[in-house]
Amino acid sequence: MGKKAPKMKSITKSKTKTHKQKVKSHKKNKNISKQKYRTKQRSESQDKLKKPEAPLTDYLTHKSNYIAVRFIFECGIKLGLKHITICSAAVYFHKFYKHVDETAYDNYSIASATLYLASKVQDETIRLRDLINVCYHTLHRDAAPLRLAEDYWNFRDSIVHAEMLIMRIVQFDTTFDHPHHYFLHYVQTLRPVFYSKHGKDIIVFKKAYDFLHDFYHSSDILQFKAQHIAIACIELAIKVYGIPSQIIDYEIKSWYQQLFAKKRYYIVYKI
Repeated sequence: MGKKAPKMKSITKSKTKTHKQKVKSHKKNKNISKQKYRTKQRSESQDKLKKPEAPLTDYLTHKSNYIAVRFIFECGIKLGLKHITICSAAVYFHKFYKHVDETAYDNYSIASATLYLASKVQDETIRLRDLINVCYHTLHRDAAPLRLAEDYWNFRDSIVHAEMLIMRIVQFDTTFDHPHHYFLHYVQTLRPVFYSKHGKDIIVFKKAYDFLHDFYHSSDILQFKAQHIAIACIELAIKVYGIPSQIIDYEIKSWYQQLFAKKRYYIVYKI
């Protein structure tokens, strides 16, 4: 009888261990199910809050230069080009049509050629075949891949000849003072002045950057100074969001007049 007692203890210990393991596994399953339920609720709430996607532009039904610049931006983003390169292409497009009748040339061939030219000027060269494929599928969204046949070589020749034509019309002047160079330094100067605890100042400057890119859709980008364009975009974003400043009093003097009154000279770096 004395030898059987330890055996009974071992049996009870094993039973308690298995019971504890079952309880732990049950709790884990409950936690996992709760997490899955929460993630489902979050995903459903996020789906409800998602904005509806804008419809894709059918470029072949539009022949305006405004839509052609949008075509430049879309193709440039697909190709992974820098913002300054895409904006340079838009500038070359506006410069070309400043001296030429709008109906004389196909604006999408000119737009494709300006992207190719801007990539060379900004030292961000891209393969011509990649440019052709992106531009073709942006114009013909549901079309099959373009084969190395007659259509491909015709499109390629049109881009090459259009690039040479643009250089002649622009008189080989590819220089342009972009507002981006001044925009960055104005933002760095103004951010401590318009500081917001909730990060609202960052939203404002991002919106000002969007306004700057939107202005490239218009040929008026050629008529104004780069400093004035950068200031106008920032001022418009500040007025849209209504950020107050404890330092600058608009009744006495606006923020850009304060900057020029101090006669600060900003070193402009290329982005």
